Amino acid sequence: MIHLALTFPSLNTSIQVGDLVFYIPPTSSGGGFDYSSTTPILFGTVAQVEDNTITVEYDNINNPYPAPGVDDYIMFAKNKSINVSNLKGYYLEVQFVNDSKEKVELFSVGSEVVESSK
Repeated sequence: MIHLALTFPSLNTSIQVGDLVFYIPPTSSGGGFDYSSTTPILFGTVAQVEDNTITVEYDNINNPYPAPGVDDYIMFAKNKSINVSNLKGYYLEVQFVNDSKEKVELFSVGSEVVESSK
C-alpha cells in the first residue's frame, strides 16, 4: 500500500477517515475538459484528513489504474459499511425559523435517531 497526500484549496467538511476516493480523468472536448462521459475510478480510502490535505491509502499492486493526475476530478463517497445508520447521539436541538412575512403552517416533522452508546 502506498499513501498519497492530495492537497486542495478547500475540503468538504464531511470528509472523514474511511471514505472512498474516486477520480475521473478529463476527456478533451474542444476548448475545455469534459468529465461527464467517464465512469469514476476507485482510487483508495482516506487514511488521514489534516487541514486541506487528505492522505489516501492506494493499492498500487492490485489497482490496474494509475494514480490521479493534476487535471483529474477528485470526489469521495461515504463507506456504506461504516456509515450505516442515521443521526447518532443523546441530544438534539432543532430551531425552525420563519423568515416569511406571511403566515405559514408546519404539518409534520420527523427524524430517525440512533442512540450511539449506553
